[in-house]
Amino acid sequence: MTLKNDRSQRRLGPIWLSPGISQFNTASLFFAGMMTLVFVTTQGLLHPYLLHEHLKMPTEIQGEFTGNLVFITEIVAIFVIMFAGLLSDRVGRRPIYVAGFLLLCFSFVLIPFARTPAVLIAYRVIAAVALSGSLMMLAAIIADYPQNRSRGTLIGINGVITGAGIVLIGAMTFAQLPDYFVSQGVEPIMAGTYTYLIVAATAAFSALGIRIGLKGGRPTQARERLPFKQLIRTGAAAVRKNPRLGLTCAAYFVSRGDLLVFAMFFSLWMVAAGTDQGMTPADASSAAGRLFGVSQLAMLLFTPVMGFIADRMDRVTALAIAMAIGTVGYLALGLVGDPFSSPYIYPVAILAGAGEACIVVSGPVLLGQEAPAKFRGSVIGLVGMCGAVGVLLHSKVAGWLFDVWMYQAPFVYMAGFNLLICFAAIAVRVRYGKSTNRVGEPSLPDAATVDDN
Repeated sequence: MTLKNDRSQRRLGPIWLSPGISQFNTASLFFAGMMTLVFVTTQGLLHPYLLHEHLKMPTEIQGEFTGNLVFITEIVAIFVIMFAGLLSDRVGRRPIYVAGFLLLCFSFVLIPFARTPAVLIAYRVIAAVALSGSLMMLAAIIADYPQNRSRGTLIGINGVITGAGIVLIGAMTFAQLPDYFVSQGVEPIMAGTYTYLIVAATAAFSALGIRIGLKGGRPTQARERLPFKQLIRTGAAAVRKNPRLGLTCAAYFVSRGDLLVFAMFFSLWMVAAGTDQGMTPADASSAAGRLFGVSQLAMLLFTPVMGFIADRMDRVTALAIAMAIGTVGYLALGLVGDPFSSPYIYPVAILAGAGEACIVVSGPVLLGQEAPAKFRGSVIGLVGMCGAVGVLLHSKVAGWLFDVWMYQAPFVYMAGFNLLICFAAIAVRVRYGKSTNRVGEPSLPDAATVDDN
């Protein structure tokens, strides 16, 4: 946990790497991270089009259905995240990541052929298994590859690359494909089908890139092939003994909901508002993609700024600052009014993107610093479960508020939770002091001697 660099190891630009990690491994991590978040975002951007054109679902029930869909997929994610984290400590990160992308390709082939809500849910559950495992591996590898002093820098650079990919590939390419195909005379359902098949082919190509580029084998710190039972207990002991890890669990409980609400309900809000004003679903979805691209461009530019800040101050303090900015961003988004007539929509989208950047950087930096290297996958799995449980709650409440209050209600709701985590981070910082000068890992029970009772 020291902020001193080990200069005997490799570096990639300003990033000092952990032992055994090459520059090519790190570049491949950036590619894997970019494509993972592109697929998460694309699924949210294309979701309203599926509901309108493939399922012919009335707008007034789309919020509740979306909330229920997320609730179901996150139940699946809870189990997948924990199992993937434990398994990655035993077999390595790369094979699970590759398997996740191949399964994601399979799900993208199936999804456009859904014609009923139940079938769409079944196909999205497959995608949830794939994305949950992939996101878990991304979090673990981001924690594995850099030295502690460079965590914020790596995450900041990764955020820039990911943001560029989301804008150029997700918002400006994948999200525009249905409208493009319709403009060429393709029937709306076939336009959606062609779009998903292109996304599926991209997922298969990405799996190949991950297989070639990421470091193989088990994490170098995890020399013992411990039973799952011991990994679970030791990971739980780490969280219990470390208040900063407890704060991280709470932060992920909120931040996963932040990111999902932004990805799912931003597009749903704009498409619903557009169709209420007489726009076609394809036109409204295209407009949503463009505005979403603006917010992601803001995230792209602000992410390295937050990474720079996180590497130069206590990580708990950085989390408090990040959550404060996130609170302002999501609250502004929730109060902006009609997105097609408000003169403030672009500044608000930029502010929301900056808030998202803060959340994307601050949580993983603190988690990577505090998670013990020997059981990192297990601890990150437990923290990821907290995030999945948070999504269960936030998706249900956000979907209900979307239907019964206003389209922007999910953003106001999440702003309140961001403010709570900001206060919690301040409390931890005041009570437990700085963490930047600690060397080594907190005292943990030996996995081999954890009491079976």
